[in-house]
Amino acid sequence: MGSKPIGLQMPSLLRDIFETAVVFLYPAECRVCEEFLGVTSVPYICNNCWQDIQFLELPWCDICGIPGVDGRCDTCAISPPRYGKLRSIAFYQTTLQEAIHLFKFEKKKVLVQHLIQLVNAHRPLDCCIADYDFVLPIPIHKKRLRERGFNQATLLANGIVEAEGVPVLTDMLVRKRHTVAQSSLDREARQQNIVDAFEVRDPDIIRGKNLLVIDDVFTTGATIREAVSELWTADPAEIDVLTLARTLDP
Repeated sequence: MGSKPIGLQMPSLLRDIFETAVVFLYPAECRVCEEFLGVTSVPYICNNCWQDIQFLELPWCDICGIPGVDGRCDTCAISPPRYGKLRSIAFYQTTLQEAIHLFKFEKKKVLVQHLIQLVNAHRPLDCCIADYDFVLPIPIHKKRLRERGFNQATLLANGIVEAEGVPVLTDMLVRKRHTVAQSSLDREARQQNIVDAFEVRDPDIIRGKNLLVIDDVFTTGATIREAVSELWTADPAEIDVLTLARTLDP
């Protein structure tokens, strides 16, 4: 009998370790600046580019977190969103954009530990994980989960809360409808695409609880708005949002 290819036999963790070793032993070009990668602390990205990640700094809107606003932005003052506050770690551009692309679409899961470190090192003081009863990653549909092999928001959430011991609920908020990838749509189409895409299961578990929703990127906010709106049907006490990145012009 013929043997199976080694790649099919190798467990996921071993594949990640092997891939990391190959990158360090046989470095190529940095995926951001295209210079020689050399010895680097982060796979695929040189140290100089990794240091160029632009983190959000105060002031930002008390509610939506948009930078450059002291207090509430005009939009939140007139029509506040249904979450209590939204916080993001860094801008979705250049290095971080490439890192998330590698992780999410090219399935380079070795990068997740470095993305988690960014969140834990730069998480705003008013976003204390211990203040929440449950953490909920934004879900992806089971079809996309089969294609990708993982939910990037779940991996981020598990790493972010690891030291705090707050439960991560992966089966509470579910994607009941398969949708076109939001990244391929414009602002208006994103909002329509995501309508009625989520469902809350076992609402009694989160009723009266403080919830933190976690996602990788905040762009137009359509996905977050729809998810938070659905979560409110379970009557929690509060819902806040934390994302790794946000676009410059959401």
